[in-house]
Amino acid sequence: GQLQSGGLLPVSGVGGAAPITGLAPVNEKTLAPGTSVSVQLVRGDYSIAAAGTVTHRDGDKVYAFGHPFLSLGSADMPMTESSVVTVIPSTLNSFKLSVPGQMVGAISQDRATGIFGQLKRAPRMIPVTINLRTSRDRTEIFTYEVANDEFLTPLLLNLTIFSTISSSERSLGDSTISIRGQINVKGQKPISLERRFSAQNAGMMAAGSVATPVAALLSSGFDGVELGAITLDIASTDARMAGTLDRIALDRTEVRSGETVEVQAYVRTDSGKQFVQRIPVEIPVDVPLGQLVLFVGDGGTLQQATAAMNFVPQDLGQLVGAINKIKKNDRLYVKLFRITSGAVIGTDEMPNLPPSFVATLNSDRSSGGFTPTVLSPIDEKELPPAEFVISGQQLIGINVVR
Repeated sequence: GQLQSGGLLPVSGVGGAAPITGLAPVNEKTLAPGTSVSVQLVRGDYSIAAAGTVTHRDGDKVYAFGHPFLSLGSADMPMTESSVVTVIPSTLNSFKLSVPGQMVGAISQDRATGIFGQLKRAPRMIPVTINLRTSRDRTEIFTYEVANDEFLTPLLLNLTIFSTISSSERSLGDSTISIRGQINVKGQKPISLERRFSAQNAGMMAAGSVATPVAALLSSGFDGVELGAITLDIASTDARMAGTLDRIALDRTEVRSGETVEVQAYVRTDSGKQFVQRIPVEIPVDVPLGQLVLFVGDGGTLQQATAAMNFVPQDLGQLVGAINKIKKNDRLYVKLFRITSGAVIGTDEMPNLPPSFVATLNSDRSSGGFTPTVLSPIDEKELPPAEFVISGQQLIGINVVR
């Protein structure tokens, strides 16, 4: 379905995993007019390729297809020799079933009249390594190279990761999948990934958790976005391990600054069992008297309420930083708020601002770049992951007294 939405007709072909090799030597018979040529979108342990016919060769220049591939304009993808296995006749849409061969060059243009490629030139691909620990406690290693394209790369990553998981695990039914890894970005800190999903479509959710930040990077419009290697450690179990935060309670509602209050978080699993997670919360020493609001909830819910949701990054470094600050979806967070004046500047929350500072931000001499807040954050705490993937949120009031 994802490939069809991009104008491609996916067909399962013959073949299997192939080693990732460099450019093969070429001669006058390589990609001669009338022979079959393939454009590879993914190669390695998983392969996605489109086949067509060579129209003309002029030295190292190759013209093929005679029609657009995806109308990408400028492109950079492997161009390989291809062997046609058979032709599938159809009154609706006949097609050739072919197998890509050795890489001999790269296509650089995808236009209305066809594609253009050059022999002896290697494209820049994105290497992907996946270490998959299956539900049967077996570890498998997969290596790929994915085409580097603003539109195609997130789609291809989604397909590749999901296919890797479903090759060893069931694609339908309850499962729990954890994913850890990093996305390297040239000139920036790596993007760290740590997610866990427990649902009937956990595999699709896990694949999407990698494709989404990649899409944000490639579609950002910033100069110099160059993705490096992507490494992922994925573990799967054939069981649903999800729970919902039903309610929270405090051992007392009146505390002094510097004291610790215990929060009891009551979680109900999908199977109906209930357990209590006890969370000590220290009230900061410098908190003034008055009412506080305590939030307990999952990372996804907290993320929706953070400053980053309304933040527009000004450069690539800010975007990478914002992605790395995304809350983890599988655990609870505790956050203390105070009802007071504050501001959000970029992705940074600045609570308890003096009136003079807020007035300066609101002055005629400065505008933009900040958002006033009513609930000012005081402290935030990320809890260790529990046995279950917990979702939901609860709020409760705490009164700070002398």
